[in-house]
Amino acid sequence: MPDTITKEAQPQTSREVVQQCIDALNRGDAAAFIGAFSDDLSFRMPGSTPVSGETKTLQEFITLVEKVAGYLDVLITIKVTNFIACGEWVVTESKGHGVTKKGQDYNNNYCHLWQVRNGKIVKFVEYNDTDLIMKVLCA
Repeated sequence: MPDTITKEAQPQTSREVVQQCIDALNRGDAAAFIGAFSDDLSFRMPGSTPVSGETKTLQEFITLVEKVAGYLDVLITIKVTNFIACGEWVVTESKGHGVTKKGQDYNNNYCHLWQVRNGKIVKFVEYNDTDLIMKVLCA
């Protein structure tokens, strides 16, 4: 009997984990989106906006995501324009769109750095236009 692993039994690549996370976000599947992250997720969004900061657990990250969602009538979806994966690291460049509670289009650009281990995202860093956050999202 050959010593092979069926495709179903193979672990997901980091690229696949991140792509599934983004797909879940874009279809509004909160459970699948949050389920992509490790319980000890380290998240960082540099800046001094009301939604910037660092978290060290999945629960802290969820609280921050809920804070962002509180400013929105239409949640943010992202369109990836560049996807680079190497080992456990993935970098995505994206264009996002949402609508604020004041009815303004919120179109930000993102660079995300993802680290995946054992099929879960363990580190997530978001770079964005913080001036746009202040002028549109949190205005």
